[in-house]
Amino acid sequence: YAQDVGSGIYTIDTGFHRPNFDASYLITQKTSEGTRAGFVDVGTNYSAPRLMATLEDLGLTSNDVQFVILTHVHLDHAGGAGEVMRLCPNAKLVVHPRGARHMVDPSALRAGAVGVYGEESVQKEYGNLLPIDQSRVIEAPDGTEIDLAGRKLVCLDTPGHAKHHITIW
Repeated sequence: YAQDVGSGIYTIDTGFHRPNFDASYLITQKTSEGTRAGFVDVGTNYSAPRLMATLEDLGLTSNDVQFVILTHVHLDHAGGAGEVMRLCPNAKLVVHPRGARHMVDPSALRAGAVGVYGEESVQKEYGNLLPIDQSRVIEAPDGTEIDLAGRKLVCLDTPGHAKHHITIW
């Protein structure tokens, strides 16, 4: 599922709709204590096995994941965030301040999707959205710097696709 794009970064096909339609990114950083990792976007709940398999293929475990970073909270990119956070006990979630509340309590996100697509379709496409404990959430306004084991990642507020969109540089 994963493709090495260099510099310790991998794209992971999340399996949403068609091959290579929706990607997650895994950023890795080697340290003297081992390798740390961070996911950028995670797809849906059904993407989690692909993400965990990629970690395993790279000799990593879910305990090595330091961050789950969401570019925005649309369900094809962030619907599986609760599940991935459940599987990665050491991770912190990084998200735009406008999206944070939806990750702590995803009920409004789910209700909105059900209103548009219907219950059966939402369940089939995204599964059950799991809430994320507020203590594990880092709100990332423009300019927020994240330290991934010595690799600096900067979160930039880039509204357009969504008002709650960030770009990671």
